[in-house]
Amino acid sequence: MRRLLWTVLLVLPALLAGCYHMRVESEPIETRVVTLPGNQDDVIGRISRHIEEKFNCRILEADSAGTFIITAPYSFITDTGFGQPPGGRKYYTQLKIEINEQDGVKTASISHYNFEIRTSYAFNDNGKVGTMYKHYPYKEYPGMFDLDLINREMDRVSGEILHIFQEYK
Repeated sequence: MRRLLWTVLLVLPALLAGCYHMRVESEPIETRVVTLPGNQDDVIGRISRHIEEKFNCRILEADSAGTFIITAPYSFITDTGFGQPPGGRKYYTQLKIEINEQDGVKTASISHYNFEIRTSYAFNDNGKVGTMYKHYPYKEYPGMFDLDLINREMDRVSGEILHIFQEYK
């Protein structure tokens, strides 16, 4: 009986340690690479317009050579599942889209630039209603993140970019 108790006491912290996804270190999030058809001189412009018009997201940075853009942070999903705070946890990302050309073939590399969860809590303190805002960067809190969500978003964005250029064939 004593051995069973010690076994449970040793195993229990390991089961309770970590967070939701039992990930101690952040895992790399795969960069999506899309081949762009045709000779597009204004690739970054088309991608930027699409992001601004369809995602309602600003472009924070772009280089003058037209080889990359970085988007403002945008929320792509709210996790309202079991155990989430009222209002859920909002997943935010920033994208970095780089255009490369090699041997006459243009590609767009789509990667996350920043990935975090943001949440706010309302609480009652002596009859007062207050709020507390928190953000959790992926690199610091990797166990909190469901990577399927960011992977689906990266697939969606790369699919939309590919679709933009198929319209202009």
